[in-house]
Amino acid sequence: GGQILWEAYFEIANSYKEQKDYQKSLKNYKNSISVIEDIRSKIKLEELKASYLGANKRIEAYHNLIDLLVKLHQANPEKAYDVEAFNYLERAKARAFLDSLEVSEVNVSQGVNSELLNQERELIKELSNLYVKLLAQELSQEQKDNLNEELKSHEHRLESLRREIRTTSPVYAGLKYPQIISLEEAQEELIDNETGFFEYLIGKDCSYAFVVTKKTIKIFKLPSAREIRRKVSDYIKAITDRDNRDFKLGYELFSTLVLPGLNKKIKKIIFAPDDILHFLPYETLISKRSENEWLIKNYRIAYAPSISSLSEIIQHKKLREQRPQKDIVAFGDPFFGVHETVQNGGDLFQDYYSSNAFNFFRLKYSGDEIDRIASLFSKTKIYAAKRKKATEERLRELILDDYKILHFATHCLIDDKKPARSSIVLSLGNNDTEDGFLQMREIFNLKLNADLVTLSACQTGLGQFIRGEGIEGLNRAFFYAGTTSVLMSLWAVNDQATSHLMQRFYTRLRSSESIISALQKAKLELISSDTLSHPYYWAGFVVTGKTDEVIFPSNKNKWVLLIALFFTASGIIVLIRLKNKN
Repeated sequence: GGQILWEAYFEIANSYKEQKDYQKSLKNYKNSISVIEDIRSKIKLEELKASYLGANKRIEAYHNLIDLLVKLHQANPEKAYDVEAFNYLERAKARAFLDSLEVSEVNVSQGVNSELLNQERELIKELSNLYVKLLAQELSQEQKDNLNEELKSHEHRLESLRREIRTTSPVYAGLKYPQIISLEEAQEELIDNETGFFEYLIGKDCSYAFVVTKKTIKIFKLPSAREIRRKVSDYIKAITDRDNRDFKLGYELFSTLVLPGLNKKIKKIIFAPDDILHFLPYETLISKRSENEWLIKNYRIAYAPSISSLSEIIQHKKLREQRPQKDIVAFGDPFFGVHETVQNGGDLFQDYYSSNAFNFFRLKYSGDEIDRIASLFSKTKIYAAKRKKATEERLRELILDDYKILHFATHCLIDDKKPARSSIVLSLGNNDTEDGFLQMREIFNLKLNADLVTLSACQTGLGQFIRGEGIEGLNRAFFYAGTTSVLMSLWAVNDQATSHLMQRFYTRLRSSESIISALQKAKLELISSDTLSHPYYWAGFVVTGKTDEVIFPSNKNKWVLLIALFFTASGIIVLIRLKNKN
């Protein structure tokens, strides 16, 4: 019934819009969205909620309503249609991610039949075993097909089991999902005088950018989705081709996507992308036509799925009672056993992607990366593991929520069809109880309290793209597990250049820079070098989440206070002695 009802309201709204009866059109779009959201609220798993909103024409109900509200705002600027358009944009974006953040704060298994929980653990273990079998190179196509079918069957069983766990969970039943943040709340609580929040909508028939600053909201129209996709796709090719020096398209994209929303006060930009814009590092846009002046030169840049999800990430951090006591867990240069391939000669800056599906080049420079990062921290506050020690088993033995940073310098496998299978590849073939593939479904169950997770590997920012939801990938799993920011890559980054970038980034972090500022300055250092100045080397890494965090605050103030107290105490002692002498 609901399916027919929302669609009926949607088509009626479209008809009224064509007839220019805008108030009746508005009413029917809103009715359509109310039915959609009512159906969606009854779905028990966040990943299914995500695909529900993004599938079919459901997301178009939001897009068409926003388009109508923007047009009404242009005709009647005094009636706050722009504020209403912003509210519906937030309702259309990253809703499943927002819901999952709330779920992550409670123990859904509390009060649930222990037999169901044991079944869940066993199923995850069986899935891991099947995954390892699938990697065996000597398999025939028939064996691979059979294993794939078995894997799908187990995944369906796990999905059904998790639905049953949530249905019987008293904690889950009592959950109150977070409200979408209002424009007024966003401006008051999230945005300072130097920040511009650029949120995009790339629709079938309309595309807009919404720019929110401390005091204003501005909406500007964008070209068609087709034109944006073509230009962004061409520009990504340009910035990832090391032989290319023509970045003119970067100025065109800057002029289209960013310039209309800028003002002189903005020094920090948070981008909430949509559609193909998820794959664009805005840092590489050119802000001056006459020269290659990258946007990163004059702005600190970060990303977020939406303003509401950023707000929820920040709220969760405030609720945490205990701060981690240790600094960093760093795993890198793992040993890949029979799957390991060594590069001989060739280009010094060769990509470190796998040579075929399940053969991995050894990441020689990732070991140096771990050593250099480790040298910046006290030995009592770091756990670093390389080669055969960088195992999944060792990672699970650690009390991870006592660390401020998790750093992984290794390969990743990204499955954009089945995101739950995406994995961080740790040491393989160690005959441990774990398979060495830290899968997304396992990351969800980690317990973190981190300020930052760094995924220093290839394409870690990618995953399944869902309309309205964004990228369903490893970064979302780490947010669920309890981190507040993730540094990730958009393409197959280069091993040696990454090592240089990470060393500079962590040196800046240790010098009491915020995450966003440390990344900006590390990138600028590479840009100013001769060898690594091309965007291919520095632009692949982007940071998302709460990025203004200073993880290692300066101790200067503490020492100034101690010295002041010392001299005050000394002065009092001298005065007492003089008084006693008299």
